[in-house]
Amino acid sequence: MKKKIYNILSVCLFALLVSACYDDEGNYDYHEISTINTEGLEKSYTKTSYQDVLHLEPTVTATGGESDFEYLWTLNLTKGSGTTSNKIEIILDTIGTDRVLDFPVNIKQGFYDLTFRVTNKSNKLETYQVMSLSVVTKFSEGFYLLKDMGNSTDVDLHASDNSLVDNIFLKMDGEHMPDAPVSLGLDPGYCFVDETTAEYVITKALTVCTEKDVRISNIEDMSTIYTHSNMFLGGEAPEEKPYYVWRNAYGVGYISDKGAYFSTQASLWDLLGTGKFGFPAMVNDDEETKPNQNGVFASTCFYYLDELKGRFLFLDFNGSLHTYSDLDKNGEEKPNKPNGITHHLKFFGKNYMDETSTGYALFEDENTAGKHYIYQLVLGMDPSNPIEKVTEVATSSKLNGANLFAVNELTAKVMYFVNDNQLYMYDLVQNTEELLRPTDMATGEEITYISNRYWSGSDNADKNFDYLVFATHKDGKYKVYLYEILGGKPYGKPVRVLEGEGKVVKMHYVDPSMSMVSYSYFPNSF
Repeated sequence: MKKKIYNILSVCLFALLVSACYDDEGNYDYHEISTINTEGLEKSYTKTSYQDVLHLEPTVTATGGESDFEYLWTLNLTKGSGTTSNKIEIILDTIGTDRVLDFPVNIKQGFYDLTFRVTNKSNKLETYQVMSLSVVTKFSEGFYLLKDMGNSTDVDLHASDNSLVDNIFLKMDGEHMPDAPVSLGLDPGYCFVDETTAEYVITKALTVCTEKDVRISNIEDMSTIYTHSNMFLGGEAPEEKPYYVWRNAYGVGYISDKGAYFSTQASLWDLLGTGKFGFPAMVNDDEETKPNQNGVFASTCFYYLDELKGRFLFLDFNGSLHTYSDLDKNGEEKPNKPNGITHHLKFFGKNYMDETSTGYALFEDENTAGKHYIYQLVLGMDPSNPIEKVTEVATSSKLNGANLFAVNELTAKVMYFVNDNQLYMYDLVQNTEELLRPTDMATGEEITYISNRYWSGSDNADKNFDYLVFATHKDGKYKVYLYEILGGKPYGKPVRVLEGEGKVVKMHYVDPSMSMVSYSYFPNSF
């Protein structure tokens, strides 16, 4: 036992002696790891395709004073923007290896992620900064005007910089689009197959319907994607009167006097499509419909009157067609029914105050010319009777003789109309009306268009607007007046007056930031 204790003590003593003899020459003067700082870069940039150069000159420093860095600029397409399927892996493209970037923006319209990566050569530490690059074309932003050129159709673009691109179809094709215009539509997330590359293309589309034709144009360059002759899957176009093409949530909607069509696609959720149409949707899979030319898009559905049976129908976000019951939610009768209507529908508009979609349908009595009724409907997916009330328009009302109509969609429950070339506002709650006299609007010119146009989807609040719009025509030229709205009325002087040749009958605004989910931020009325 004593020997064991002796051995333990010997080991401990040896360890103490070794420790005392060891000279610790370690350097304990610690230095903070150098960090890299970049300055002079913004969060986002907007450039015009095939026109601008992206010049960026960031300042790069390090806390340790180092100045020997490696630089890498890369660019890749943001998910849901531009061309190809979102399921395909996106490769980072190198666009620069110097600190200063001079990149000619010769790429297609879309939203891109721009990354600046800096590596410290001495310690291999790196940092990076991601920015957004919005690539636009001269067609990417502004007010598109659909014009009646005298039994032919064309489109003007009034850009945000006040420049004008007029008669786009004439310049593209050498002639105006034949026949009189019917509607102007916008799809901020249209998908089609490029026949030259067999690849899917995702873009914004401007849609025009005339009395006999359809034209779906790529807003990137205003090239024609489809016309009525080749926009059907079977290859053979039906004999019909085109009405409207629009974005219908999970697909593209198209309506004519032969029925309501649906082309399934939603590129943001990897649901791609050709953008072409098959057969019209049917009620109960066997009943054809004959839509009235007037219809409204609200709550991700399209609502219209079937003239074959005098009934309201709605096409849902998946392309299924639904009827309404004559009974309310409790299974009880209501005095006014959505089926068996014999009056003539002259106008159908919507209002979205308090985030509730309400439809207003103006009917003329089937037996008494000049006698009108206003149907108020709940616009939603509930198949119970949607009609809240029916109001007979007073005999003395100027609404009875009106020829142009529009509804304020956001801030007031009023209907605008034109009677004898004078502007009126009809209060849909009080059933009263008054003459409107917009400031600085020329007199003696034919009023050809009225509408509530708005855009509320921009992150930059200065770019959002809510306008009451009036268009006039005289001596082959148009003027379009854009007014701010107060209490449903045009307020102050016009914010802008657009001028050009022709007769304006429709209008849409296009913004580069519009996407698949922004269709509720601009009017889908036509």
